[in-house]
Amino acid sequence: MRRTLRTAGLITLAWSMGAVYTKWHNLPSFQGSDASGVFGDAGLAELSIVVLGDSSCTGPGLEHPRDIWIQRIGRDLGQRFHVTLDSFAIGGSKTRDVLADQVPKAIERRYDLAIVSVGGNDMLFGVPVATFHRRLACIVDTLASSAGAIVLSGVGDMGSIPRLPLLLRWPARVRGRAADRVHARVAESRPNVFKVPLWDFAEAFRTDLTLWSPDLFHASERGHALFAEAALPTITEALDYLRR
Repeated sequence: MRRTLRTAGLITLAWSMGAVYTKWHNLPSFQGSDASGVFGDAGLAELSIVVLGDSSCTGPGLEHPRDIWIQRIGRDLGQRFHVTLDSFAIGGSKTRDVLADQVPKAIERRYDLAIVSVGGNDMLFGVPVATFHRRLACIVDTLASSAGAIVLSGVGDMGSIPRLPLLLRWPARVRGRAADRVHARVAESRPNVFKVPLWDFAEAFRTDLTLWSPDLFHASERGHALFAEAALPTITEALDYLRR
């Protein structure tokens, strides 16, 4: 009975949040971009990175792909490495989509580092946390055969999304926190997996509307700059692991 009620609650939450997403038709809608690129001098040590995930890695609403946090990371690392960055991220993806569509492409070759940024869509549209955990672990374990180290982005405070009405912000916050903890649990049991402490930056997204794009759902250029600031120390830690 409790499981049935929980499932019903998830379905209701998913329907409500999906309705909110489509209801605000007067807000702009944006397409994302491919964040793939090559950075740094060809004479530097080679570093290959593969990116999997959702619109957090495609930057809907940004004027140029260079503003996406992944490309910002690429430019920063390009000061020390010749970076080849391949992004297979697709806006709207859930973990099941990453498993089905992105992981097979990522494991076709060997990469030094994999970055996985997924979970927001799972939480907004009612995927049970246990299912999300299982799928994220499967993504990570499959990538382990072709990537030396893996960085998980974590999931931020989705209750801070301005587009959500106040009634839905608390459940969105709870779901986002649960997904972030799943990222942490997957990382803590695997020595080659590292997690970005994204919730350390949650307060900024709650209080500063300039971190959001005009659609009030995706991060702005300034928001992506903050994503990069949050992720860089963890990515550096992963690279240190590779040099051991």
